[in-house]
Amino acid sequence: MKYHIILFWLSLGLCTVLNAQKTEGTIQFEEKMNMHRNLPADAGDMKAMIPEFRVLKSELLFTAAESIYRNVEEEEEDEEMDNGQVMIRMQRPESTFYRDFGAGRKTDQREFMGKQYLIEDAIDQTPWKVSADTREILGYNCMKAVWEDTTGGRQRNIVAWFAPDIAVSAGPATYGQLPGMILGIDINEGEIQLTAQKIDLKPLKKGAIEMPKKGEKITQADFKKMMDERMRAMGGNGGGIRVIRN
Repeated sequence: MKYHIILFWLSLGLCTVLNAQKTEGTIQFEEKMNMHRNLPADAGDMKAMIPEFRVLKSELLFTAAESIYRNVEEEEEDEEMDNGQVMIRMQRPESTFYRDFGAGRKTDQREFMGKQYLIEDAIDQTPWKVSADTREILGYNCMKAVWEDTTGGRQRNIVAWFAPDIAVSAGPATYGQLPGMILGIDINEGEIQLTAQKIDLKPLKKGAIEMPKKGEKITQADFKKMMDERMRAMGGNGGGIRVIRN
């Protein structure tokens, strides 16, 4: 009788550990952007100076209570092309996205025009529509959800692939609010793609997730308004590309 009781408690403890592992860990993401997609048809010279795709790395650290998505530090390399006196350098703004699931709050640290901003607001409730389509990502069976984002005066068709087996309502960048971890995002059929490359489900070190604290405090609405105004003033150039003439 004692033998059966010991086995019961051992199996219960193992199930608890396994369930905990599925709500805590680190996911490495690849961000792939099509740099030519929105250039005018007659911008052949510009296309010749800019690589078609830009690939970056980011990581998501998460628990059942909170998450943080941030850039992965990489060695800086100028993306140069043999094009006379022109050199293209791709600059990546610093971005950190923190979520407190229990409080329903977010704190994002964003860089814009060389200045740091701290966006504190409620977590946006995304009106996802879940479909019956499925896809496998890194061995996880993922369900499909879609969202037509019309904020900012431009329509973006967003497709998310989420894994119910990782029972945390989080994902890359600003995306989440689904019954499972988002492992893939596709915006406008390949314009931007965020895809999980590696999943490591294990307890995080104490203090691994820290809420960002640096930057001028601003609401999401005010930050977006500021970005839209400055982008219009610059003719749509967000400053992510520098052209240096020798």
